[in-house]
Amino acid sequence: MHPQARSHIHAILPVIFITTLLHLVLAFSLPLGNDEVYYWTYALHPAWSYFDHPPIVGWLIWLSTWGTRLHQELFVRAGAVLCSAITMYVVYDTGRIIRNERTGLIAAILYAADLYSSIVAGVFILPDSAQILFWWLALRSLLRIAHEHTGKPRAWLAFGAWTGLATLSKIHGIFLWAGAGLYLLLFRREVWKKWYVYVAAVISLICMIPILIWNVQHHFITYAYHSRRVSLTQSHLHLNYFLTEILGECFYHNPVIYVWIWICLVQVFRKKYQACTVQTIRVLLCCSLPLIAILLGVSLFRSILPHWSGPAYSSLLLLVAARLDARYNNLKKIPATVKWATGITLTIILAGWWIIMDYPGTLGSHDRMEYGSGDFTLDMYGWRQIGKPFQRMYQQDQREGVMQKNAFIISNKWFPLAHEQFYISYYTHQPVQGIGAVDDLHEYAIWRPQARRLQPGDDAYCIVPSNYFTDVTAHFGHLFQKIDTPVVMLQYRGGKLARKFFIYRLHHFQPHALTKN
Repeated sequence: MHPQARSHIHAILPVIFITTLLHLVLAFSLPLGNDEVYYWTYALHPAWSYFDHPPIVGWLIWLSTWGTRLHQELFVRAGAVLCSAITMYVVYDTGRIIRNERTGLIAAILYAADLYSSIVAGVFILPDSAQILFWWLALRSLLRIAHEHTGKPRAWLAFGAWTGLATLSKIHGIFLWAGAGLYLLLFRREVWKKWYVYVAAVISLICMIPILIWNVQHHFITYAYHSRRVSLTQSHLHLNYFLTEILGECFYHNPVIYVWIWICLVQVFRKKYQACTVQTIRVLLCCSLPLIAILLGVSLFRSILPHWSGPAYSSLLLLVAARLDARYNNLKKIPATVKWATGITLTIILAGWWIIMDYPGTLGSHDRMEYGSGDFTLDMYGWRQIGKPFQRMYQQDQREGVMQKNAFIISNKWFPLAHEQFYISYYTHQPVQGIGAVDDLHEYAIWRPQARRLQPGDDAYCIVPSNYFTDVTAHFGHLFQKIDTPVVMLQYRGGKLARKFFIYRLHHFQPHALTKN
C-alpha cells in the first residue's frame, strides 16, 4: 500500500472516533423527540412493518435496547450512532474508489459536517438512520461497477441487497433502483442483457416482502396515508412552501456544503467539472437528481420535510469532496472550506443544545392556554421532569381513592401519547390508549399497547401539554361521566416559564358512547 494511502486510513479513524464520541454525548444528554419516542413504541411490538414506515427502525431500537429492557435515551439512539460511524467509513472508501484516499477523507469530514447525515440521521433514531448506511453501501456498489467498467455479478447482487435493505428502512430507498435503471437506460444499455441485474432486482424485492405482507394485512394503509401527504390533487401553487423547502435543505446540509453542491452541479451541466470520471458523475446524478427534482416539484404545492431528500444530497458530497481535492491538490492540509463547514455545524450543535436545554422560557406563544405553542424545542425538553410530579400525583390519588388503580392514560393523538408512554407510564405501569381518528393516532390506531382496553366504568388521565393544547371535553366529554377541572403543572426552563401541563382526571368510561360516535 502507498504510504499516503496508509496516512489517510490512519486519519479517518480519529475523525470517526471524535464524531462518534460527540454523537454519544448528544444521544445521552438530549431527551427523545416526538418521532423518536414514537419509533420506540415500534420496538415494543416487533412487526413486519408499521403504519408510517418499514420495519428496520423498530427492529434496530429493539436490538439496541435489548428488547426494550434498557430504558434510556442513549440505548434507544445507539443504533443511529453505530450506523453513522459505519457510514462514515463507507463514505471514505467510496471517495477512495472514485478518486483517491484524500477525496475519501474530505468526503467523510463533509459527511460529519452535514447536519442531516451527522445529526438528524446520526444521533436521532429515525428511519433515515439505517437507510443512509444502506444507501451509501448500494451507491458504493454501483460506483464500483461504473468505475471498474466491469459487470461483476457480485457487485450487482450486493447492490440489490443493499437497496432492498435501504427500502426496508424507508421507502425512499427505491430511488436507488430508479437511479440505476436510469443510468443503464441512458449510458449502459448492454447491461440490461445480463442475468445478474434481474437477480439483483429479485433480491431487492425479497427484502421488501415484509412491507408487502403487512400492508396486505392492513389494506395498504401506509400508502393511503402517505399518498395524501404528497398528493397534488386540488392543490394550489405555494411559493412559500418551495422557499421553505430550499431554506430547510440549506440548513440541514450546512450552508457551506449546500452552496458547494450546487456549484458543482452547475459546473457539471456546463461541462466544466473534471474532478471525477464521466461514469462516476453519471451515477451520482442518476441516483440523486430524480429524488431532489420530484420533492422540489411537490414542494411547490404541498408542505414537505427537508430531510426527505437527505440521501440524495448526501450522495452529492462526493462531487464536492473530489472538487475540493482537485482544487487544493498541492496542499497537504484539509481545505479551509471543509473547516468552515465543520465550524458552522459545531456552532449549530452547541447553540441547539443550549436552546433545547437552557433557553429561558419559550420561543413560542405566551397564550394562557397554548403557552409554548410553536416552539419545536419543547418536543425534546421537559418530559423527564414532568414524570416525577405526575407519579406523585397518581400515587396520592390512589391513596385518597380519587382515581381507580391502574387508571389509563389516554390521548387523541400519537404525540404526546408516545412521550407519555416512555416518560410516564413506563414508571407508573399505567395502561395507555389512543382514542381518535386514524390519521391522528397512526400506529396507536391499529396496535394495542397492552391486552387490556378501557372497560365500562374505568377512569383515565389525559395529560395535555400547552404547546399542543387540545379541548379534552370536546374530545372525551361524551365518553366519560365526569371530567374534573385540570391540575396545572408549570414547567420552567432557564428560570422562566416554558409551558404548562394540564392533567385531567376522567371518571367512568362509557363505551356505548364510543360505539354511537
